Amino acid sequence: MAPAQEIKKEVAEEEPIRKKQAISNDDLYRRSSQYEFWSFTAESLQELRQKTNQHGRDKSEQLFNHALESSKQKSPEVFEKYPLELCAESLLDYVSCEEETKYLNFYSQNVIKISNFFKMPTQVKASAISFFKKFYLMNSVMEYHPKNVLYTCIFLAAKSENYFISIESFVKVLKNTTPKDILDLEFNVLQSLKFTLLVHHPFRPLYGFFLDYQAVLLHPSPLMYDVTVDTLGSVYDKAKKWLNDHALLSDIMFLFSPPQVALAAMYDIDKRITDKYLKRKFLHDNHEKMDTIKEEVKVKVEKVKLEEDDSLQDEKPEPKSEYAIQREQYETMVRTIRKCIKIAKQLPQATLEESKEIDRKCFFALNPGRKIEKRKTKLMNPSPPVEVKEEQL
Repeated sequence: MAPAQEIKKEVAEEEPIRKKQAISNDDLYRRSSQYEFWSFTAESLQELRQKTNQHGRDKSEQLFNHALESSKQKSPEVFEKYPLELCAESLLDYVSCEEETKYLNFYSQNVIKISNFFKMPTQVKASAISFFKKFYLMNSVMEYHPKNVLYTCIFLAAKSENYFISIESFVKVLKNTTPKDILDLEFNVLQSLKFTLLVHHPFRPLYGFFLDYQAVLLHPSPLMYDVTVDTLGSVYDKAKKWLNDHALLSDIMFLFSPPQVALAAMYDIDKRITDKYLKRKFLHDNHEKMDTIKEEVKVKVEKVKLEEDDSLQDEKPEPKSEYAIQREQYETMVRTIRKCIKIAKQLPQATLEESKEIDRKCFFALNPGRKIEKRKTKLMNPSPPVEVKEEQL
């Protein structure tokens, strides 16, 4: 045998066989571009929205000033006569951050309606809403009107999820929309998404939990006398509806991982079954619990004996038992999914009147020249006063 081969053989014999560490779905998610670019805390998400709204205000102001100067050159005499009525302070009306959030929630619901009309799969619908919400984290409604962005996100989601539909067939049923309106926006949407088209949704983890519920709660024997496969199937179906009603439209997609959202759906549908499942997963069984409690008592007794020794100078912190660590993990998980449920159900909604007012602001922010001309026309041609007859007095 050659010397090099002998050395390799010796090294191989000396090296211990290393076990490959299992990678969970949560680990895979935390390595994804979605986690890197689109995961936030509640505070950082609000800061980003405020920053985007301010950027939209700045853009709107620039556009307005350009339109104002252009209008002044055309009819300077009107501006000399009505300087206070035709200035930025009088005409500019921004969309606030709160109004923008309500307005976008309204359009997000339209994503669902349009996707359902085309009978698109849940995955396409969920990706379309994700694209739409991400786009408006980077851009304001004062820069891009949501209507065509919404259509572009749906069309792009259909392509990214391999659900083919031609652009001609798609725009055929959309009012006042051409293929150009959508295709011209595609690159802008992709750029705002940072070209991250793979979206991790909670629907797949939800199905995984459904299978694991069966393995944990029903095998080798049922842990709950009134829980069967049919019971768990009913919880699963209701949890899917919960995701469609709450998870897709709320901010939890930016604040929690897909498995956490899926577990929150199961917990909100049936707290008793889900709590039993979590305790079984985190706390194991009662025999192990009793053993760990005995260990805790033993540790405390030994600590008391050490404290009685006057020569003891430094006290070591009491080590946490395995059960205490598991209990802490269980409580952390329950707090997380309860918080997820609470945020999912706090979706700000605008009334019809509010939506119309926000839409008006949005339109004039994107078309300031129209508002300036409208105000000029009103000032130059005031409506005649209404005559009041004596009978009306």
